[in-house]
Amino acid sequence: MSKTASSISSSSPADKMPPADADRQSRIERALLLSVCITQFFCAFMGSSMNVASEAIALDFDVQPQYTAWVLTCFTACSASFLLTAAAAADRFGLRKVYTRFCLFCALSALMLAAVPDFTLLLAGRALQGVLFSFLFCTGVALLVAVIRKAQRARALAFSTAAVYAGLSTSPAAAGFMIDLCSWRLIFIAAAIGLTLAWTLARRVPAAPGIEAPASAPKVNLIDHALSFCGLTLLLVCAALLSTAKAAAAGCILGLVLCICLLCRQRTAASPLLPLKLFKTSTVSWALSAAVCNYMSNFSVTFLLALYLQLIIGYTAAACGLILLFQPVAMMICTLLTARLSEHFKLHTLTTAGMLCITAAFCFYAALDVHTPLYQIILAQLITGIGFGLFSAPNTNLVMSSVKPEFLAVASSLLALSRNFGQALSMTIATLLLTHFIDALAGTTLYLYELGGSINICFTVSACLAFLGVVCSFCGRRHRPNHD
Repeated sequence: MSKTASSISSSSPADKMPPADADRQSRIERALLLSVCITQFFCAFMGSSMNVASEAIALDFDVQPQYTAWVLTCFTACSASFLLTAAAAADRFGLRKVYTRFCLFCALSALMLAAVPDFTLLLAGRALQGVLFSFLFCTGVALLVAVIRKAQRARALAFSTAAVYAGLSTSPAAAGFMIDLCSWRLIFIAAAIGLTLAWTLARRVPAAPGIEAPASAPKVNLIDHALSFCGLTLLLVCAALLSTAKAAAAGCILGLVLCICLLCRQRTAASPLLPLKLFKTSTVSWALSAAVCNYMSNFSVTFLLALYLQLIIGYTAAACGLILLFQPVAMMICTLLTARLSEHFKLHTLTTAGMLCITAAFCFYAALDVHTPLYQIILAQLITGIGFGLFSAPNTNLVMSSVKPEFLAVASSLLALSRNFGQALSMTIATLLLTHFIDALAGTTLYLYELGGSINICFTVSACLAFLGVVCSFCGRRHRPNHD
């Protein structure tokens, strides 16, 4: 474990347990770890599954396939917009209470989505689900650090990270088979069952100092919370509507103004939602910028490839899911190898190499057509997965090793915000480009032609964003972290 990781504050409640209670504490830790792994798995599973389910949802609700991008856009936009507020709520009401209750709320939301009767309600439900899941994003890993004993903490965090990649790896194939055998609604039913199990396991965690509400709760500034949620939501959602709604430009401007007002207020706030002083560290600024570019370029790839493989090439949902399996598997394997690679290469070298791999793969995707061999698409997926694996863990290490120990939790929140914000922008850009360049009716030859051209344009934009990530990673190499 690095010095930074070993400096994580701490004495958790578990570290202070008498030896006689070690067995009971181990059972509690295993239950919590399994609960967090389940929530991490289904967070990734539901998001990635929607890419494969896009055609089935379009047919079920009789909408143009490009509009199914909103199923992901609504979720990512609302989860990114509510993340700062969710983190403040966890500080006020306690990690255990927030995590446990929102496991149940997320399970109920998944069950509700399995029964929606029309497309509008599906989008509204996904937006609500994004808000609810933002509480799990803020509390799950933090609860592991607070409860699990120091000697077992690194192993627990490794398992929770692996659960994310397991969700990404299995969702395309599993969702494809669910859709072909039954319906896309089965995805949400499975998630509801899993999240209910996570809630049941989380209830075994007893109250303890550090995971309950503090005696003096931090002051709630409703203005800052409103500015954060409304500003980011308006900016992300209206950006996706620019090509279809005349008032969208005004909404984007208003959202930007609200975000600027929030930043101005944070400079003088006693308890800021977003501590701007962390950005004075050049390494943190460049690494977070590279993370935003990475997720902006990469998150919509699975959705675009699913549209290409099913609508243009003609694969079934199950076959499409199997083909899309290569990228997350490569990502998972390469991420496990980066710990050893970090012993021989500088972190900036790994992050820059990762972004270069992603850029190269997207340049290939930008030239896709009906004559592109399948093995080349699979190879590009492997390169993308390797690139993401090389980038993700070292970039996280850069951020966490560049802040003082008392700011580790804040730095973790900023990483989550950069991830969710980048994902939301990625789907916003894809939605905007698809709706702008497609005018023909679904099922016609002209529609397939316009869809193929739109996907090429989306990948061209992604390649440019990935190259911007290369620049950010390269520029950050000149600045050494503050802490080893």
